[in-house]
Amino acid sequence: MIDSLILIASVALGSLIAYLLKSSKNKSLKILLTFSGAYLLSVGLLHLLPEIYDGHNHSMGLYIMGGVLIQLILEFFSMGVEHGHAHTELFKNKGIPIAIILSLFVHAFMESLPISLHTDHGHSNSFLWAIVVHKLPVSIILFLMISEVFQSKWKIAFYMLAFALIAPLGVFVGGYFEFLADYYREITALVLGIFLHISTTILFEATQSHSFNIIKFITTLAAVAIAWLSASSH
Repeated sequence: MIDSLILIASVALGSLIAYLLKSSKNKSLKILLTFSGAYLLSVGLLHLLPEIYDGHNHSMGLYIMGGVLIQLILEFFSMGVEHGHAHTELFKNKGIPIAIILSLFVHAFMESLPISLHTDHGHSNSFLWAIVVHKLPVSIILFLMISEVFQSKWKIAFYMLAFALIAPLGVFVGGYFEFLADYYREITALVLGIFLHISTTILFEATQSHSFNIIKFITTLAAVAIAWLSASSH
């Protein structure tokens, strides 16, 4: 229940930040995206990767690649909203692109599915916070895109609430169906593949000129340090 409330709160916070920013071009959003990408990558490499290979099962690499391929398919429909692409022009005066919404829902469900499984194995904190950090900029971008369609705050709130409830649904399903615990490494490997694709895309796109950016570098270092401290505490 606490994990679900935290996930819902991350979407609520993202919606509030989006309401204050008013634009997807804000530099603060780019910094937040860089941090989320670096944190996702760090948790994946420092925490999740050693965990899924703990049983010396070398087939885990296939599941990781499966996650990468799944994310590639989802991005065909979502247009890359998961890693910071704000396609407001697709929303303005054209209605809600159902494909984008549904792909984001599938993504949110899949990435939250292992949270309960990791709780059973005493490794939930890093994984949970990785998703929270990732959901924050995604929620901001989704809010800004939906705001291009609806003027009604109630309609905007409806879509954001629906998005907020998808992750808790994944947590519930992961905990309710006990047989999934037998496959928690495989499920985690799939999600790790998703994380790796999203995080590396965010970091590569953070500086389009590919020149050295001290703010990006410091933000990345901070994310790595926090991820390292959380992983080493287990």
